Amino acid sequence: MRKAILFILSSAMLVGGLYWISFEVLWAAPPRYKLMAGGVLAVLLGAYLLWIDFVAPMLRVKTWEDGR
Repeated sequence: MRKAILFILSSAMLVGGLYWISFEVLWAAPPRYKLMAGGVLAVLLGAYLLWIDFVAPMLRVKTWEDGR
Protein backbone atom coordinates (compact mmCIF):
# COMPACT_ATOMS: atom_id res chain seq x y z
CA MET A 1 0.00 0.00 0.00
CA ARG A 2 2.85 2.38 0.83
CA LYS A 3 4.45 1.76 -2.58
CA ALA A 4 1.19 2.49 -4.41
CA ILE A 5 0.67 5.78 -2.58
CA LEU A 6 4.29 6.79 -3.12
CA PHE A 7 4.05 5.94 -6.82
CA ILE A 8 0.86 7.98 -7.25
CA LEU A 9 2.22 11.00 -5.37
CA SER A 10 5.61 11.05 -7.08
CA SER A 11 4.01 10.60 -10.52
CA ALA A 12 1.61 13.44 -9.78
CA MET A 13 4.52 15.64 -8.70
CA LEU A 14 6.41 14.86 -11.90
CA VAL A 15 3.47 15.44 -14.24
CA GLY A 16 2.15 18.44 -12.33
CA GLY A 17 5.56 20.09 -12.27
CA LEU A 18 6.00 19.55 -16.00
CA TYR A 19 2.56 21.03 -16.63
CA TRP A 20 3.36 23.99 -14.41
CA ILE A 21 6.63 24.70 -16.20
CA SER A 22 5.10 24.34 -19.66
CA PHE A 23 2.21 26.64 -18.74
CA GLU A 24 4.59 29.33 -17.52
CA VAL A 25 6.85 29.04 -20.55
CA LEU A 26 4.21 28.76 -23.27
CA TRP A 27 1.06 30.53 -22.11
CA ALA A 28 1.75 32.98 -19.30
CA ALA A 29 2.05 36.56 -20.59
CA PRO A 30 4.96 37.51 -18.35
CA PRO A 31 6.56 34.26 -17.16
CA ARG A 32 6.84 34.15 -13.39
CA TYR A 33 10.19 32.64 -12.58
CA LYS A 34 9.35 31.81 -8.97
CA LEU A 35 6.50 29.59 -10.16
CA MET A 36 8.79 27.97 -12.71
CA ALA A 37 11.30 27.28 -9.94
CA GLY A 38 8.52 25.60 -7.94
CA GLY A 39 7.68 23.46 -10.97
CA VAL A 40 11.31 22.49 -11.39
CA LEU A 41 11.51 21.56 -7.72
CA ALA A 42 8.38 19.39 -8.02
CA VAL A 43 9.77 17.66 -11.12
CA LEU A 44 13.13 16.98 -9.50
CA LEU A 45 11.62 15.63 -6.29
CA GLY A 46 9.07 13.47 -8.14
CA ALA A 47 11.72 12.08 -10.50
CA TYR A 48 14.07 11.39 -7.57
CA LEU A 49 11.40 9.47 -5.66
CA LEU A 50 10.45 7.47 -8.75
CA TRP A 51 14.11 6.65 -9.42
CA ILE A 52 14.99 5.62 -5.87
CA ASP A 53 11.90 3.52 -5.15
CA PHE A 54 10.89 2.06 -8.52
CA VAL A 55 13.25 2.46 -11.48
CA ALA A 56 16.62 1.75 -9.85
CA PRO A 57 15.48 -1.46 -8.12
CA MET A 58 13.92 -2.68 -11.38
CA LEU A 59 17.19 -2.08 -13.24
CA ARG A 60 19.25 -3.40 -10.30
CA VAL A 61 21.17 -0.15 -9.96
CA LYS A 62 22.83 0.49 -6.60
CA THR A 63 21.98 3.82 -5.00
CA TRP A 64 23.48 5.51 -1.97
CA GLU A 65 20.43 4.44 0.06
CA ASP A 66 21.23 0.76 -0.55
CA GLY A 67 24.53 1.01 1.25
CA ARG A 68 27.85 -0.12 -0.08
